[in-house]
Amino acid sequence: MITVMGISKDGSIVEVKFDDLNLENYKLIWIDCYNPNDEEIYKLSKKIGIEVSELYIGLDEQEIPRVEENEDYYLIIYKAPLFEEDITTTSLGIFIKDNILLTIHTNKIKAIGRLHKLILTRKPKVIFERGIGFLLYNILNEITRSFSRILISLEEELEELEDKVLVGYDREVMEDILSLRKTLVYFNKSLIANRDVLVILKRKYLPITTKEDRENFEDLYYDTLQLIDMSVTYREVLTSMMDITLSLENIKMNQIMKILTMVTTIFAVPMWITGIYGMNFSYLPLANNPDGFWIILSLMIIIIIIFVYIFKRSGWI
Repeated sequence: MITVMGISKDGSIVEVKFDDLNLENYKLIWIDCYNPNDEEIYKLSKKIGIEVSELYIGLDEQEIPRVEENEDYYLIIYKAPLFEEDITTTSLGIFIKDNILLTIHTNKIKAIGRLHKLILTRKPKVIFERGIGFLLYNILNEITRSFSRILISLEEELEELEDKVLVGYDREVMEDILSLRKTLVYFNKSLIANRDVLVILKRKYLPITTKEDRENFEDLYYDTLQLIDMSVTYREVLTSMMDITLSLENIKMNQIMKILTMVTTIFAVPMWITGIYGMNFSYLPLANNPDGFWIILSLMIIIIIIFVYIFKRSGWI
């Protein structure tokens, strides 16, 4: 799916059908290409003059975030949060050529949708009139804000998990901890890679950016550093939770083993006595005594009481 938005030479912001797009009629054009098929990629390549093979690089999830300068265009690969069953990350390809900014991605990126809606409903001219570098900043800023929103929501989940962990071991709690930890691993790697992209954008004097744009990218760089610190901190908290959960489970198992040991010890001697008196010998002490059964039974009860008393004094019971 291809959506096109641009600012015309008379200063109006318009949405245009891709097939009707005339590049010369606009000061700045933002083309967003979501999960395109081969035909759409071919049309896009023909329209903006970038090779099909290059466009597919922006769709490759394995591509490392970076900034590339080619002869007549720039390529930026950036990572964005992906909202599915598990929150992970996805790649966003950004091509900048002349007055065109193209975003291309396989998965749905909420930050792109939010910015598109913002342009249509609020201050569209501010974003478009300040140039292609400012539009690029707004796209990357929305992605960074998506990371921030998720990490803040994870903080609340961490507090809930802490309460559950203190109650005792639960398989579902452990699965939630592992899921969150997986998310934070993806986030940490993606944010570090995005930071490296921002380092280039804030330092390098690219023709597509102004001094003000570079200052904005520098602010975004420090925001990303803060998010990296948050992800590392949360991951350490989750690791501590896993250790606590496993420790509580070990304590619980030790208590069970202690109870079983006490039960075995308490009944070991009585079982030994009954085992002896169950043997087929012609003579056993008290075997012919009319009160022999009651004497032996009383002896076993006394032994059980002695063991219970010893365990209670030791603090096991």
